[in-house]
Amino acid sequence: MTTGHGTRSGTLKLHYNLIRNLTSPDEKANGVQTWFANVDAQQILEIGAEDNLRTYIPEHSPGKRNSVHKQIANTIEELPDRFINRNSGITITCTSCDVDDAKRIAFLENASIINGAQTQGELRRYFDSVEENEASKFMVRVEIIMEPQREQIVEIAIARNTSTSVKSVSQAGARGYLTELKSSIEASLPGETIQMSETDTEGLNTQSILQWTRLLMPQKLPGNGVPRNFAYKQGGKCLADFSSWAEQRKSDAGAKTLYNFVVQMGSVAIKEYRYWERHEAWNGHRLHEYGKNSDKPTGGRPVRRDKATNKVSWVAPGIMFPIMSALSAFVRNRDGSWVLEKPTLFKEEELIRRAVQQFRALDREVAVMGRSEAAYDALSIYTDTIATVLAER
Repeated sequence: MTTGHGTRSGTLKLHYNLIRNLTSPDEKANGVQTWFANVDAQQILEIGAEDNLRTYIPEHSPGKRNSVHKQIANTIEELPDRFINRNSGITITCTSCDVDDAKRIAFLENASIINGAQTQGELRRYFDSVEENEASKFMVRVEIIMEPQREQIVEIAIARNTSTSVKSVSQAGARGYLTELKSSIEASLPGETIQMSETDTEGLNTQSILQWTRLLMPQKLPGNGVPRNFAYKQGGKCLADFSSWAEQRKSDAGAKTLYNFVVQMGSVAIKEYRYWERHEAWNGHRLHEYGKNSDKPTGGRPVRRDKATNKVSWVAPGIMFPIMSALSAFVRNRDGSWVLEKPTLFKEEELIRRAVQQFRALDREVAVMGRSEAAYDALSIYTDTIATVLAER
């Protein structure tokens, strides 16, 4: 029995036996919804896997069908009624989901499997090998994540697969992509180092450093053509991009420039992030307090204060990232070396005042500010204007 591969475009009708909405308050605040459903195994064959990091491995190389694939197949063939308990299930993302419980159908827009492609492949292999009237009837549990923002689906896919951002750090470290960055940071910041694999418990978080450094990268630098909020919305992609530049730096001049920027500016980004996180100008804005209607900030805590001094000692990334991005206006290449030079016209407290203003204008929602292109633009207008005035002198 053959069944065509599913497609992500259009609407997928997913028939189910039972479905439950288990959306958390945090998900709801971000416009996300999550359902868990029990569906007939054959329904899984109709779903595309375009947003998954990996497709069914043996489809491209039959010789790579490993013990995991065979264990899935054994359960399907020998204990199909136990499959729903012994298999970790399927994760599906979509940009919208309408549930018709009367008909037991979920209508999914832009549906894609992001975790479970190997399971889907073994299911297809089984159903293709038997006649329709001989196929076992059994169920698969699926998690449906409705995420309207496509770039967030990419981040979910990275996090839900074995090739997570941390795992990717291990791969990048093993391939030598992080070696020069590590050496540069250790030279500039004695006593500091970065994590080189997923098992490292000591050292700075490598992906965070790459995000901070990407924020300092000038917008006009060839090859950096991404929105200012890119590092916040697609943190895993910052690591993927750096690995790509490292791999291509010997044959591609553009990749070499971008790679060298990160290596040279990594320690600068660390120092700047720490400096601004504890900047004296945060004190007095009372960002930690409830609003006029006794409402607390949403989407995470905006700041934390040191218990001993009662001063701000930590600022949420959603607020910090637009500030770091604004500083890119002052990054220059001097005789082949990248530097951050803050002009005397620049008033640090003014940039923080504008950041606070944007935070309040966005209803004090940390995550919203981190994603808001308008917030990044508003802060960058100040620094870009100063840089332009100085350039014209």
